[in-house]
Amino acid sequence: MRKVFVIISSLTFLVLVGGAIYLWYEARGVRGLDIDLIVPAEISVGIPFNLEVDISNDSKNILKEAQLMIELPEHMVFLGSSPDKTVDSKNLGNLGVGSLTQESYRLLSLAGENTIKEIKATVTYLPAALGSRFEKSSSVTFSVLESSLTLDMSLPQKVFSGERFEVTVAYKNNTGEDLNNLKLKVIYPPAFTFREATLRPDFGNNSWDLGDLRSNSEGELVVAGELTGPDDAFFEFGATLEADFLGQSYAVAEKAATIAIEPSPLSLAIGLNNDSAFIAHLGDELNYVINFLNNTDVGLRDAVIKAKLTGAMFDLTSLNTNAYLSTVNNTLVWNTSNTPSLSVLAPGASGSVDFKLRVKNNYPITRLSDKNFTLKAEVEIESPTVPYNVAAQKTVSVVTLETKVGGKIGIDAKAFFRDAPSGILNRGPWPMKVGQATQFTIHWLVSNASTDVKNVEVKAFLGGNVMFTGVVKSTGASEPTYNERTQEVSWMIPNVPAGKGIINPPLETIFQVEATPGVNQVGSQMTLIQRTNARAEDDFTGEILTAEDIEITTARLDDPTVTGEQGIVIQ
Repeated sequence: MRKVFVIISSLTFLVLVGGAIYLWYEARGVRGLDIDLIVPAEISVGIPFNLEVDISNDSKNILKEAQLMIELPEHMVFLGSSPDKTVDSKNLGNLGVGSLTQESYRLLSLAGENTIKEIKATVTYLPAALGSRFEKSSSVTFSVLESSLTLDMSLPQKVFSGERFEVTVAYKNNTGEDLNNLKLKVIYPPAFTFREATLRPDFGNNSWDLGDLRSNSEGELVVAGELTGPDDAFFEFGATLEADFLGQSYAVAEKAATIAIEPSPLSLAIGLNNDSAFIAHLGDELNYVINFLNNTDVGLRDAVIKAKLTGAMFDLTSLNTNAYLSTVNNTLVWNTSNTPSLSVLAPGASGSVDFKLRVKNNYPITRLSDKNFTLKAEVEIESPTVPYNVAAQKTVSVVTLETKVGGKIGIDAKAFFRDAPSGILNRGPWPMKVGQATQFTIHWLVSNASTDVKNVEVKAFLGGNVMFTGVVKSTGASEPTYNERTQEVSWMIPNVPAGKGIINPPLETIFQVEATPGVNQVGSQMTLIQRTNARAEDDFTGEILTAEDIEITTARLDDPTVTGEQGIVIQ
């Protein structure tokens, strides 16, 4: 015991000594490594500045394989690099005893006015006598002042749909330095129609090459156009000033503003089948009603209503309406010639037009991306009459109704006595005999049309004197299960993608059953499996989809090698 105690004590001593040496080397290396970060105390957004990093090794050891990592705060970039790059690493090699290594970086702040920012530097290295990497970090803080560029955007809070208005973008160089190669980009909402600008755009209708902007100088750009949208809708405009540094373009100033659509003097509403949450299905009849109302104190003349129908599931051959149909863009048009009440809409006058058509009986599916079909009706009413104090060329109102088309699942149940392709061998007499077991294979095939579905359940009860043998095969990730007490077979499938069984093979499972006729079944067919029911949740519409197939008897097998007469039980 004394020897064991001595050995354990000696090992413990060696471990403590080794740990002490390890910590001593680490402390010595870290204490002898200095990292100094030098930046201006104050910087401006959009003006490049320098970061100097001084790394000195005052220890008595060579620090091997040293690496320097610089971490920038949010909205700061390494000049000349992608705006997404906020970390930079460099190999410094070996840091000799008493050496001084200097690294410099050109940086740019893109945002963060009137904030305090921090830059962090970390050096990792291998001490001369140890194999583990050590690290030391240092940081520097500084103030970010106002932006070198001021960017402002002004526009009305509200406009009528179709009313002409102006967006004013003003910019100013706040520094004592000239700024070079500036580019201005105005981001329009899709519903905006560009008409003109005080400066001709250099690219498309929303980009201008401003060139150089001298110290403390400023400029202004005015864009004019119209918005077309539904009442009370909000739209956002944006503006970005970009500057080039070392061949890389950076957004050094950004601004955004919103505008709303004032309820139109000519209000418009559209309904479908008197159901605001209507979901369409194959073959459904669609009854659209468009209501309009003149809210002004002047008569609106020569009103025109247009309804553009977008969606592959519209059956235009079933269209029933008094409107004219333009097959070029599937647009219905009502005007004075087919709806005389549109000639003059008196103050406070209202009215309606309607159209009916059906959903197609089949989904136009030819590829995997053909799914989640919708029926979209974009309706617009306009009159050349403009109420007083409205700066618009015409009175316009717009409304859109988009309706989802639900999916459809399918279940096909089949049965075979001879089923070599399945690889399952069925045994027993054929025709079936009283008291003797005959085996059959049941196939369930699940198809799914136009939407992804989940939590699919396929269920059916077996017939009398029929049992589940436990032999199963499946092309999916799951297999059917059997409840012996209830004689119910269940197949649970987590999800089935759209197009399964339409443009590629359906999901299929095969299970074997065994039928043993009783004496009371002589001269009759046997029910192998009762009605098959399928249920699934539609990912697109949230609806519950169902499908079913009829029961299968021994006289109605899908096996081409047998006849119905052979399915009758004999003695």
